[in-house]
Amino acid sequence: MSAESQELCTVCGMAAEHKCSACKSVFYCSREHQKSHWKVHGKKCIPYKIATNEVLGRHYVAIRNINVGEVVFQEKNALVEGPPLETGPVCLGCYAVLTPKSAVPCVKCGWPLCGLCRDHGPECEFTVKYKDEKVSITDFVFPHPTYRCITTIRALHLREADPGLYEKFLNLEDHAEEQERTSLFTPRFVAQFIKRFFKIDVTEQEVAKVVGILQVNGHEVPLTEPAYIAVYDISSIVEHSCRANCSKSFTSNGGIVARAAIPIKKGHHITICYTDPLWGVENRRHHLAQTKFFQCMCERCIDPTEFETMYNAIKCWNADCNGHALPKTFIKSGNERPDYTCNACSSTKSFDAVEEMMEQIGIHLSQMKKNDMEQCRKFIQEYGKFLHENHYYITDVKLALAQLIGQENPGLPGISDDLLQEKISLCKHVSQLLKKLVPAENRVLGLVLFELHAAIAECGRRLDPGELREALLESKRILAESYELLKYEPEALPEGKIAVQAHKNLQHIETILKVMHQNISMPPM
Repeated sequence: MSAESQELCTVCGMAAEHKCSACKSVFYCSREHQKSHWKVHGKKCIPYKIATNEVLGRHYVAIRNINVGEVVFQEKNALVEGPPLETGPVCLGCYAVLTPKSAVPCVKCGWPLCGLCRDHGPECEFTVKYKDEKVSITDFVFPHPTYRCITTIRALHLREADPGLYEKFLNLEDHAEEQERTSLFTPRFVAQFIKRFFKIDVTEQEVAKVVGILQVNGHEVPLTEPAYIAVYDISSIVEHSCRANCSKSFTSNGGIVARAAIPIKKGHHITICYTDPLWGVENRRHHLAQTKFFQCMCERCIDPTEFETMYNAIKCWNADCNGHALPKTFIKSGNERPDYTCNACSSTKSFDAVEEMMEQIGIHLSQMKKNDMEQCRKFIQEYGKFLHENHYYITDVKLALAQLIGQENPGLPGISDDLLQEKISLCKHVSQLLKKLVPAENRVLGLVLFELHAAIAECGRRLDPGELREALLESKRILAESYELLKYEPEALPEGKIAVQAHKNLQHIETILKVMHQNISMPPM
């Protein structure tokens, strides 16, 4: 540290010579004082450091043990946000979908807004400065080609408005070359469109780099309908895992927060998930290769059993065998793909034959009538003959069915005992699988546990007082777990609304248990 520094030692108040290398905000006169203060500061300090290697590039490594629920990183604001590349006309103030009747052109630039918004993003100033005439949107179709430029010009606006922030943005990975080979609307295609649309003194190469960064690093923020895209600073360096150790959520103001979903040991990598973790391994890896431009080699993808859950397994095709089949690996090595091999009788089936079967089942699932309990049951019954009970297709339908039971009026009180038990069984099965396979998926698990608590409470209501108390205690325990998972979700999201309801339900159950204790002298809770 420079001798001119006026920073003082946190421990003794003397002139500081050193500072914490992680947070860079706490100072010490000596290494001895820094070590002695770590027991206090370590609990508050940033719990990770940046590391680099040839495979992962920049990533974060825990510098101490991190407890479940602890905030690992957070960012109050995005570097850039805006509508996705492919979108219909939306209000550039609030992202509401626009129609010819609802659209009101901005008086300055012409970009359409909704009737409630008057101001919008930096594209307004940018358009006035670099376009000879106002924008005119007359076709309200999806997708609308003109909207491909919005988030890009918001990023380009930082070039003059905030060069420091723009430099941070440009330091992110763009994978421009890979996108040119694989993307439909390549960065160069969008850059050429912007250069024609605006008279800007920026090279096509730089604009294409900005587009590439947005495509690779954009987070879908579900605070609006439709969702918008945001690129953050810290979050863009976090490593991916299909079994992430951090759960990502958004604040009501569009910030991002990651909390430890499982205990993270010192030296372990910090991870979030870039894809849908409830997809099968082939779909996850394909999506990551196409959108993030890397081949996932996380511990989940390299384990064909996915932590013994058999999430991609099929049942043995031999009538007298109860085994299940998987390939030795799903990781491609050349053009050869290993056969599916039964774990009981060692019979084999070609990878291509199984893939063809999966494709046909996937088509059936995509065409199945939505929100139909009977269709869900038929799917599970029909394909449960061929797929493991934890298979991703079966799990997808079980998850839907668990939420559908008791959804229609008059709700859970109006369904039969058999239906109630079916809901409880489905929720227990799915929640146990989620905890093992995707412990960071707080929103999905929290919703399933909320459904489970309600079903168990209703089941208890139909029993005698002694059994009711036990059911309410179990319901309360599950509800508390659900609330812990959902309590940080903003109320703009369905999960945030469920969290509010969960808190009310906890108070209600507590009141009932206290009354029962007072009235019939039951043992304390």
